[in-house]
Amino acid sequence: MRHNAAHALARVVQASVSREVASGTLRFAPLAPRRLTRSMSSITEDDQQRLLEHYAVGLRGILAEHDDLTDPALTAKMRALRDDAPVRLEHRFWGAQFLAMAFGHELGFAAAHPPALRAIFNLGVVAAENGLVPFQAMRSAHGQLARLGVFRCDRVDPGADGGDGWSLATPRAATPWELFASDRLRVAAREAAAGLVARGSAVVDGALGPRLAEAASAALTRHVASERHLFSAGRLDQTGRSDASTRGDIISWISGDEGADEALRLGAGIWGGHVPGSSEGLLGRCPPAVVSPGAVAQMFRSCLSDHVISAMPAGVLMSSDNYVTNAMMSVYAPGAPGFVPHTDHCGGHDLRRVTAVYYPASNGDWDADRDGGALVLRPGEDGAGGRRETIAPVGDRLVVFYSDEVEHEVVGVSEGASRERLALSFWYLKPPPGRFDPSLMSRS
Repeated sequence: MRHNAAHALARVVQASVSREVASGTLRFAPLAPRRLTRSMSSITEDDQQRLLEHYAVGLRGILAEHDDLTDPALTAKMRALRDDAPVRLEHRFWGAQFLAMAFGHELGFAAAHPPALRAIFNLGVVAAENGLVPFQAMRSAHGQLARLGVFRCDRVDPGADGGDGWSLATPRAATPWELFASDRLRVAAREAAAGLVARGSAVVDGALGPRLAEAASAALTRHVASERHLFSAGRLDQTGRSDASTRGDIISWISGDEGADEALRLGAGIWGGHVPGSSEGLLGRCPPAVVSPGAVAQMFRSCLSDHVISAMPAGVLMSSDNYVTNAMMSVYAPGAPGFVPHTDHCGGHDLRRVTAVYYPASNGDWDADRDGGALVLRPGEDGAGGRRETIAPVGDRLVVFYSDEVEHEVVGVSEGASRERLALSFWYLKPPPGRFDPSLMSRS
């Protein structure tokens, strides 16, 4: 690799993954207390620096100790590094971005040595599939490497050659990387952004397409079935003013690493001994994971938000790199009451600007007239000035609306409904007053 290209890679990769810490703009935004725990909302800049140093020093030590970076023991060491972090975070995945920054630095340092660069990138891909690093961080690093002509990994960037994802084994074995590379999701996000700008809301059908929608739905329904103990009754807002007649769902928050181990086991079973990876011969020992509930939550947080932000006027939304929140999984059982009319924005320091709701494919062709469960939007000031819209929770449907403007409710689910009504929700934030978002520097 040419000397000047190596230095360019070092500058680009390091700048992209560490700019938030270097500029002091990385924040954990103070949303409603019901979604961010006290330990997270109170984290300081000193804590952030301690975490970055812990992961940077720890990863450097792991790399120095091993000549073979495909050794499975490295995954256990990275998990131990996470578990030994000097700042305790209630959700382990909240520290994943710091390990991603450490990987970014190592990729930059190895830029002049292609074999080491490929090996470190390979380890980062494995870390992402183990729920230790955000998928989007490795996708971003890969994009920079590919643009500089260093190498391309068709595992991380499936379908980049015009194909339709993996075709080397079971055709329906969708991987989490495909969620992040989905052109269909990009188009859906643009349509959603256009509706937000024009009307304050949008409904997009077929957001993922049949194959990815089925994979995402399987992951979310596994989570609902196997992690039922994590669900609790939803509340109206942080005041706790709720009862069974106010809101009838049960909810669980998904941070980003949920189901990673199971996804790896399922992937190994589906792919067997065959390991698709890249033209560079990467990832020689590790069959790719299948989609996990944590991967779906990550896709909503970082990938969908990036697409929506890029399609909206500058300054409307804050880059998801600058905050950490969880996705909300909501379940309405047959006979459950609905959710009374409300807006998601709670005033004060609540930065939520856009609400995104995705209905998994398991909802099927939901008939709201028969089974209830419709989402009702009332756009306009105080929910009274716009056109009322009744939306059935049909599978693979994405709904977006302004959190602080659109009053909405959920109609109760009929006793005779044949299935539970599932929904995954996420909130995108507006920049707080007086705070500069560095992501705007790259936008026209």
